[in-house]
Amino acid sequence: MHFIGKEIDQYLNQQDYIDTAVVPLLQLDLSETGMKSSAGASEYLQNLTALLEKQFKGRILLLPPISYGKIANRQRIAEELSKELQQTKFKHVFYLTTDSEWRTIDSLKNVLWLPAIPMEDMDQSFKNSVMEDQLRQVLPLFTKEWSHHS
Repeated sequence: MHFIGKEIDQYLNQQDYIDTAVVPLLQLDLSETGMKSSAGASEYLQNLTALLEKQFKGRILLLPPISYGKIANRQRIAEELSKELQQTKFKHVFYLTTDSEWRTIDSLKNVLWLPAIPMEDMDQSFKNSVMEDQLRQVLPLFTKEWSHHS
């Protein structure tokens, strides 16, 4: 489910079954030299998480991307996110990012780092194929977590 009004109503009615939150972590680089790669990473991450949500609709809630600047204090963001999510009924929380610095934050569990694949010049069928390949790499990480804590 997406974090939008009509789907939140559905989530609230079915939250016993929707036990997983997915939090995209998106670094913004608004410099002239970094904006294009930052936008590409954003496109990649949003496409992948949308595909993931579609695959597991009824099991996950896809939260909006958490966007932050290059110099952001990731440890502080991690603590704030963890505190907020501890107040929910989610048994599992996954953080997806193309920013490798998140791998150094020990307080966050289930951080899935994926190198961004530039998609702007791909035709749609090749883009779909690439995204499905990426999804196949991520799926076992979710199912492993779910079976480990079920």
